[in-house]
Amino acid sequence: MFLAIAVILFVAAEFVISWWALPVVGVILGVIGARRRGVALQVAGAALVAWALLFAWVAAHGDLQRFLEALALSMKLKPGQLIFAVTLIPAMLAGSAAGLGSGIRNLMQTPPKSAATAA
Repeated sequence: MFLAIAVILFVAAEFVISWWALPVVGVILGVIGARRRGVALQVAGAALVAWALLFAWVAAHGDLQRFLEALALSMKLKPGQLIFAVTLIPAMLAGSAAGLGSGIRNLMQTPPKSAATAA
């Protein structure tokens, strides 16, 4: 259920705040799912699926070929490299943001050591 909700959040946020949704939603999901094992990897997978869905939507409702050609030209990549980059980069960005969010939550929940026990 966590993964389905994550994919839906990524897709919805992409329409509202564009690519900035990746780190923002990633951190939020990392904080929420901090107790989940492998939360960063799960969020990275959700971001990858969300971007694949967005590309499928563009393919069905727009001119994906022209968009990808322009993007490949601007990034100086071949088409095969471009598909790899535009799915891997969002996954890495969202996954690392989720790891950060999870770490922040875990750090905030760990009680501070007193001076007497630290020495």
